[in-house]
Formats: sequence, structure tokens, C-alpha cells
Amino acid sequence: MSLIKKLWIAIIIAIALAFSASIVVNTISSKEYLEKQLQMKNIDNAVSLALSISQMEKDPVIIDLMLSAQFDNGHYQYIRLTDPNGKLMTERESSSQSPDVPLWFSKLIHISAPPGIAQIQNGWSQYGTLSLASTTEFAYQDLWNGTLMALFWSAIIAAITGLISTIILKRILRPLKEMVNMAEAIGDQNFFTIQEPKTIEFKTLARAMNRLSNRIKEMLRDQTQLLEGLRLEANYDPVTGLMNRKYFISRVTAHVSDEESFNDGVLVVSHISNLAEINETLGGVETDAQLKKMGNALGALCHQYPSLIAGRLTGADFAVFSKLPTDHHVLATQIKNVQLKVVSNLQDTFPNFNLSTTFSKISKSDQLEGLKKLISTANEKAGADEIDIIDLINHNFITTYENNDEVEWRNMLTTALNTKRLKLAAFPVISSSGKLIHNESPVRLQLEKDGAWVSAAEFISWAIKLDLITQIDDRVVEFAIETLAEGGNLAIGLNVSTGAMCNPSYLDKLIAQLKQHPDIAQHLWLEVTEDGVFNQLDEFRHFCKTLKPLGCKIGVKHVGAQILRLGELHDLSLDYIKIDASLIRGIDSNTGNQAFLKGLCLIAHSIGLMTIAEGVYSDREIIILPTLGIDGMTGSAIKPISD
Repeated sequence: MSLIKKLWIAIIIAIALAFSASIVVNTISSKEYLEKQLQMKNIDNAVSLALSISQMEKDPVIIDLMLSAQFDNGHYQYIRLTDPNGKLMTERESSSQSPDVPLWFSKLIHISAPPGIAQIQNGWSQYGTLSLASTTEFAYQDLWNGTLMALFWSAIIAAITGLISTIILKRILRPLKEMVNMAEAIGDQNFFTIQEPKTIEFKTLARAMNRLSNRIKEMLRDQTQLLEGLRLEANYDPVTGLMNRKYFISRVTAHVSDEESFNDGVLVVSHISNLAEINETLGGVETDAQLKKMGNALGALCHQYPSLIAGRLTGADFAVFSKLPTDHHVLATQIKNVQLKVVSNLQDTFPNFNLSTTFSKISKSDQLEGLKKLISTANEKAGADEIDIIDLINHNFITTYENNDEVEWRNMLTTALNTKRLKLAAFPVISSSGKLIHNESPVRLQLEKDGAWVSAAEFISWAIKLDLITQIDDRVVEFAIETLAEGGNLAIGLNVSTGAMCNPSYLDKLIAQLKQHPDIAQHLWLEVTEDGVFNQLDEFRHFCKTLKPLGCKIGVKHVGAQILRLGELHDLSLDYIKIDASLIRGIDSNTGNQAFLKGLCLIAHSIGLMTIAEGVYSDREIIILPTLGIDGMTGSAIKPISD
């Protein structure tokens, strides 16, 4: 039984006892009062009547008439006149009538008033003794009515007391309810603090629970900082702060392999041809300082343009990759200029300082081995030629459907959406035991009637540019809900764009559809990219708090770059995270990333998150990932299965 129910029972018992005692005391007091009043009435009436008879002629007929008149005018039980020897002279007595009250009440509350007795004088001698007793019928009736009235007002007062007690009890127990919610949240790996209540007992408990929650949050913060250190140590060059060769290639490969967001990009490689001479002249410390300047400059450029990533391939080689199509000549020139600008003093010391730059377009057909070969070729070209900027032709580049006509793209996209020429692909996400968790379901559009189905990477940039991305998200979730409503029993995972997540209209439509089909919400897995989550954290919180009560599963994808902020999501009741493919690729041979991934899974599990690896590429990765704490996997190595 809950504490509130026990308190209510105690309050009800206390009120019942208090009012019962009050009614009993009031009834007994009223009974005694009525008995005393009846006694006084009997005495007064007897004395008055006896005095009247004493002053009149002692004619028995007249006395009898007088007693009859008195009896008829009052409410008497009897009037009796006896001579000095106790012999009855005359008597008037009313017939026995039961009072108009319940029998149990008259038996329980017995009213008994002594009769009034007075002496009648005849001159100096005693004529007789007069005794009379008033009827108790009206006393019982009055006492019964008074008791009923007391019960009525007691009930009214009890109801008012109960209402006031409810308000007071809710106010008193509100901190307790908050602490219960807090305890349940801690059990669900959600950690927050509450304001300390004024009640001393509750205040002590709240302070202890707040201290526990803060300690866990501090532990998570310390763990994420340690984890961030492992990530930087395993994947970043200690001199320049840029990605090392292995991690840079993994990141580029992950972008190129993501057919939902990548179509084509640009790879730029810069090579310092006389680095050995510079190192010999300046020494290792000063050379490292110059390399750090170049790395910082490239890092600042990547921060300015989020579509860029930079890495240090070897001691003398830097690389920058753009995951979006751009003017490769302009990009290569810009990269070369920002590097030369920060080492301008070095060019004064070494007039023959040479920073050769090569670049190439990258298409989604380029995979890991092709990229390694391309980078190696770029290094050879940069080292062999003295030309400042070389355009390296990538023969794997495949021209995809392009049309720079904005009007035509708008027509194609809106027509495809309006005619519902879209479908969802299905890429399985399986648990470490081999069971299907859900199917990742990226959208496919048929831009031309009876034409090819194209992936999101081929139209997403135009959809964003034409402000159609939310409309596409609307159609996708509508199609997914219709599919589930028609009897599809396989869970569907959908990517929600940042724009849609922040759009109230999208959220309202989604809520309305889920309320029409409440049973399918549990089969809908909605995920937002890590960048979208932390760039729009307030909107993401609203997104989670709105959809979680409906039963949807919500997660974050491409997790890896902002591990330090992972603890900020502890109170959102998220269901899962998907770890970026760049951290998963080659995990079987990368001991640094293995330690990082194990720590990441530990933190994720501590705040109640399922961990899913993206971009699983080989059977060796499938074998080792569960040992590191991974709960699920998806990627090209994961074969379609049925549930």
C-alpha cells in the first residue's frame, strides 16, 4: 500500500474518531441538559400548582377539575395527589406513547428526570402531596434532531477538512513525488537534481539523492574526458592535432560509403618536398612548431567549413577532404594559401620552400583500396613534380545525374513526392546474437516516371537548397507508418533531418499520425545525426520529450566526434546510439580504437543506451565488436535476415 493511501487512512480514522467523540460528548451533554430542564420544570410546576390549590377551597371536585385543566394544558406524563397517609386521592396519567425516534436511540440514550413534589396546605395542616412528571417524548425528539444536525454538520466539516487536507497533503508530498520520480529516473540511467524542499526529513533525503545524481554525472564527465583522450591518442597526430593517416582514410571511406549523404567530393593533398632539409636546419622542436601552425590553419578552415576534414598522412603530407561537391581548383588554392600564410617566416629562411598540392574528384564508387592508391599516387606526383598545383584525374570518377537547372530539379522532386514515387530500402541492423533489431530504411526517389530509383545522396543537396527536405521527411514517415499499419511487423529505422526535427509542422503531423495508429509507434525507430543533435540540442530535447511518450524509439547516429557531450543526453531517455563507421572500420586491428570503443559502450550502457556499430565491413569486425560491448551492427557485411 502506498504512503499516500496510508496517510489518507490515518486522516480518515482521526477525523472519524474526533467527530464521533464530539457527537457522543454533545449528545450526552444535551441529554443531561434536557434532564435538568425537565427536573426544574417538574419542580416549578408542582410548587406553583400546589400553592394555587393551597389557597383555594378544598372541594374535591374543584381540585379534580383544576388538576385536569393543568394536565390538559401541559405535557405531563402524570399528575398525582395523595393524602398525608399516602393514599391516592386523584390522578391524571397520559397513555404510554413511544417517542418518534429510532428504538435503538431511545434505549441507548435513556432520559430520566425526577418528578416535581410539593405539599398542599389546608390552613395550618397538610392537605396532601402533589407529584407530577413531564413527558420525555419531546426531549427525545429534540435530542434526536440535535444529533442528526450534529452528524450533518460533522459530515460537511469532514468533507471540507478532507478537501483542505488533500491540498495540504499534495503540497507536503510534492517533494516526495519528485524524489520518487528522481529515484525511478536514476534506475533508468537518467540523472538530474531537484530543489531541496523545506521539510527537514525530505530535505535530507533530497540532498542525498542530489549528491548521488551529481556524483554519477561527474563520473560520466570524467569517463567521457578520459574517453576523449583515448580517441585523440588513437586517431589524431600529436604534432599537428589533425587526423592521422589511418583515421583520415577511415573517415573518408565512411563518407564515400554512405550512399544516403555522399555523391561526390574532392580530395586535396599537400606535400612539403624539402621537409628533411628544414628539420636538419631548424631542429625538431622548431620544425614541429611550424607543422603545428599548418595543422592549426587547416583545422580552422575545417571548423569554418564543416563539410571539410583534414589529416596528416605522413610527416610531409597533409590532406583535406570535402564531402560535398565544390570547385576543386578553388579549394586546392585556398588550402595551399592558408598553409603558406602561417609559415611565411619559414619561406624567408628557405626561399626554395616547396609545398606541392594535388587534388582529385572523389566519387561514391571509390572505396578503401582505391582511395589508398589515389593518395599514394598523389604523394608520388607531389614529390616528383615542382608544379604548385596538380589536377590528378581520378579515372574511377563516374558522372552521375546532374542538372543545374533549379526549376527542373524543383519540378522533378515535387512531382516525385506528389505522385508518391518513393520507396524505402531495407538494410538490416542485427543484435550481437544475430536477431533483427530493425531495418534501416533510407528513401529512394524515382525522379522520372519509370526511371531509375536514386538514393538520397543524388538529390539531398537540391532538396535542402530548394527547402523541400521537410516535405521529403513528411512523405517518408507517412509512407513508413502506412507500411507498418498495413501489417508490416519489421521495425523501421528512419533518418530525421535536422530541419525536420526543428520544424513544428513536421512534429505535429507525425504526432497526429501516431495517435491514429498507436500500436505501431513501438516499431518506429527515429534517428538524428550527432551534429544535428548537438547543434540544435534544445530542439532535440523537445523532439524526444514529445515523441517518447508515444512509444517511438529515438537514437543518435554517426556518434564519435563529440563524445565529450554525450553526458548531456542522459536525461532524454534515448534508446540507442549508432557509432560512426570511421571508428568501426578496421577495429579488429586497431587496438587504440578498441579501447576507445569499449569505454564508449560502457558509458552508453551506464545511461541506458543500446550501442550499434555502423559500416561493419568484414567478418573479423563482426567477431570482435560484441566483445567490446557493441549490442548491434549494420553495414555491408551484415546480410539481410528475417525476424
